[in-house]
Amino acid sequence: MYYLNIFKEQIKLSFMSVAIFRANFVLMLLQSILNSVLGILCVEFIYIHVDSIAGWSQNEMIILYCTSMTVNQIYRGLINPNHMRFLGSISDGGFDRMLVKPVNVIFQINTGSIDYSSLLSLIAPIVVMCLKFNALDISIPGINVLLFLIFLVNAVIILTSFMMLLYSLSFKHIKVHGLTDIYFILMSMSEKPKDIFTFKEVMYAFIFLIPSVPLAHVPASLLLNKGDTPGMIAAAVSGVLFFLLSAVAIKKGIRKYSSASS
Repeated sequence: MYYLNIFKEQIKLSFMSVAIFRANFVLMLLQSILNSVLGILCVEFIYIHVDSIAGWSQNEMIILYCTSMTVNQIYRGLINPNHMRFLGSISDGGFDRMLVKPVNVIFQINTGSIDYSSLLSLIAPIVVMCLKFNALDISIPGINVLLFLIFLVNAVIILTSFMMLLYSLSFKHIKVHGLTDIYFILMSMSEKPKDIFTFKEVMYAFIFLIPSVPLAHVPASLLLNKGDTPGMIAAAVSGVLFFLLSAVAIKKGIRKYSSASS
């Protein structure tokens, strides 16, 4: 309850900030929605020339793309603003305040500010996803919907943990923005079905080394009745693995951190 109450207060403070800078909020919301719509249109354009990609139809591919966008926007709305604050705090000494607070450091790194424009921009991919499901006219078992939500949360954990793992390198005075930019480029693999990989070694590399496949393919496959047990197990293991690795990396980084007062 202690951490839940803290999170509730963080939500209130973030909302107050949005109320002050309303014009900026509207502009950011429009930008997010435009990015979503343009991405979906790109998929539509591709299917003008092909009927399917690796056995995935146009509607199925758009559902996969929208799932990837959903995970990305949840991360950008709830986690990314706090990761950016964390990065800045290491260089300007603000991390000292995190260390003296009676709150878990990992919790502080991942919570605090909320980007409501990114969260509200989830409306676009969710609406498109529902429309495409109606077009497919398929029956989704209730257990698949539950598993979809579970692995959607797992995907957010994987993305958050991997970014936290990269950002922990800042403790060693390494500029991480170049690394994160590369990962966000590679993360576009989450918008592709894993069936496109000819070699399984490459596919597993995008699960356990550079986690992209579990971000969207597993939850989308469950909704489309394409899911398989090995894929779910691999995604769950990836989530646990990267969460533990990121927690260890942060703890090691704290031991090397030089306080602003030192």
